[in-house]
Amino acid sequence: MALKTWTGVCMMAAVLAACGKKEAPAVPAPVAAPVPVPAPVQVPAPAKAPPPAPAASSDPDAPTALPALQVKGAGLGKSVSYYYAFKAGAGTIIITATAKNAPSGATQALQFALYDAKSTRLCFDAHGNTNSDKTVVLKCSSDKDQPLTLRLDLGEETIDYTVALEGPVTLLPPEAPGAARPVAGAGSTDIDAPTRLETNRIKGAGSKQAVSYFYAFNAGPGELLLTGDGRNLPAATTDALTFGLYTLRSEKLCEHSLGNTTLDKRAVIGCQLDRRQPVILRLDLREESLDFRVKFDGPYDFDPYTAPKEVTIALDAAVLFDSGKAELKAEAQRVLHEAAERVKKFKGASVLIAGHTDNVGKEAANKLLSDQRAAAVRDHFTGKEGVAAAGLSVKGYGKSQPVADNGQEAGRARNRRVDVLIKPAAP
Repeated sequence: MALKTWTGVCMMAAVLAACGKKEAPAVPAPVAAPVPVPAPVQVPAPAKAPPPAPAASSDPDAPTALPALQVKGAGLGKSVSYYYAFKAGAGTIIITATAKNAPSGATQALQFALYDAKSTRLCFDAHGNTNSDKTVVLKCSSDKDQPLTLRLDLGEETIDYTVALEGPVTLLPPEAPGAARPVAGAGSTDIDAPTRLETNRIKGAGSKQAVSYFYAFNAGPGELLLTGDGRNLPAATTDALTFGLYTLRSEKLCEHSLGNTTLDKRAVIGCQLDRRQPVILRLDLREESLDFRVKFDGPYDFDPYTAPKEVTIALDAAVLFDSGKAELKAEAQRVLHEAAERVKKFKGASVLIAGHTDNVGKEAANKLLSDQRAAAVRDHFTGKEGVAAAGLSVKGYGKSQPVADNGQEAGRARNRRVDVLIKPAAP
């Protein structure tokens, strides 16, 4: 009894002690200080790069318009030629060129030159083999207002170069991007149905056989420049390319042959036209011809024209006969063969072979000579070329039908001729 009483007293005392105990207030967790956020970094916009200069052309027939009076560049690790076009006035053009190349046995750091429209080199200089910057100053004379081409030749070891021009130089407007100049290929092999051109550039490869291509466009008045390039396989004798301009009457206005050349060879000829007229550009290739390029500059256009209903083949009397004679020369065989082949194309056509002279000499003698010459051509056609005699007729007109001024030797030469006039049969 005493033990229970003591235990209860103790329990009561514990309860009372617990009731009187106060709990310590909760301490809040410390708040972390805010971390400052850095302001965004303002990155300046990259400077707008100037548009790059147009790539220099490596095609001499389509040079790049010179973009500025100074051009800079670096070597490509290979030999390359660049061409720039500009217009020059009369006066002195000063070219200041700096270049260097990597060490080598012998090389040209840079060669540079100016050419006119006829591909005549007006001036030239070279830096030679130099491993450090070398500056060369060249003075070129231009005797008139004219288009010029700057040519830069880099060697395999060329490192870099700078070329500056001073003087009467006018920059040409750049061509629009992608405005590539069209290039025509092989043309028609029928002179009476020539390819109508829409470009002044022609390029192609040989066909391993002799072939003639014919192209038509309008030219004149004034001088039209024809530029021809070509080469052929080694041969005893052959022409890499013969090119010339003819009227629709087959009168030769100008012609040139590159001769037998296994290396690229270029020639430029000028063709004078007294009026605007349709013309035929003729290209003759040989079995050994490898490739060819032809372009023309000057007064030309590609407007359509109506071909004459009758075909006229004007044969130069100087090619056919000796002066005052009516016997055909041996060298006349080629032109007579071509004329006969054209006649045979027109089945059932009526053909008049007409002789003509200049106004020098007595009228009766000129009339007789023109008759005899026309008959000589007819006899060659029927006897050597297989032309049917039916439908052929001859007539001599003497001096009565000139096509040029008899007051000048050039005109008299044109008037001395035999015309083959072909009137096709009605369809």
